Amino acid sequence: MSRTKGFLALVVVSVLLVLVLLPHGRDETDTATVAESITLVSYADDGAPLWRIRAEDGRIDGPDQTLGRVSVDFYGTDGEALRIDGDRLERAQGVSRLSGGVRIERDDDFLLETESMTWDEAAERLAAGPVALSAEDLRMSAAAFGYDLGTGTASFTGGVEASAVLEAEWAIRADRAEERNDVTTFYGDVTARSEEAGESFRCARLEVDSEAQSALLSGDVIGEWSSGQLTAGAVRVDDGGLWAKGDVTAEIKLETQDDP
Repeated sequence: MSRTKGFLALVVVSVLLVLVLLPHGRDETDTATVAESITLVSYADDGAPLWRIRAEDGRIDGPDQTLGRVSVDFYGTDGEALRIDGDRLERAQGVSRLSGGVRIERDDDFLLETESMTWDEAAERLAAGPVALSAEDLRMSAAAFGYDLGTGTASFTGGVEASAVLEAEWAIRADRAEERNDVTTFYGDVTARSEEAGESFRCARLEVDSEAQSALLSGDVIGEWSSGQLTAGAVRVDDGGLWAKGDVTAEIKLETQDDP
């Protein structure tokens, strides 16, 4: 998507009131307008829409707006890429703050909920903290969240906790994580445990592909089972089993039976 910003078009679909009659005591230099059914659109130089703001009502004071019951649509090369809904949006000098039951949705079942979020138009970045994410096979919470509108990359920091469904359900903890194109990568001191499968792992990096239902662990991987332990440079887990490579060492406890 071209990220070169062009002109900004303001369309007021249904104007309720243009303040012609000034209330008693009002500063006559106040030129703000109160309206309903407001739409703001930003275009790239080639005419493609970058984003669209729609609000049920609001106050417009030159480049600044305070809007209520808001939806913001961000567009990619294939159309709408991301939508945000919130109770209130305050926009000034290219930075917006959305608050009140903020929901960030993407058409691939990505849903993130938080109480407030900032949007830096120049940096093309969203930021929020604490957040809860839900997708088809992934649940995650974190102290802070960022989203790069140019690349479509979501980042999570500060005590990341997640639940991912592969062949079994895994509980994951990490220092930070990134999500893009249905692939979530966890970094730092990563732990992953499956009570159902009776296994646990520690590593420096864990990549979960929800669509392929596979996981790739790397960086001093340690796997533990009731029947033994494994260390390796990298481990892949998918519906075909477990594959390890890079200085692999395995310790397996074999059960023995007494002769009759």
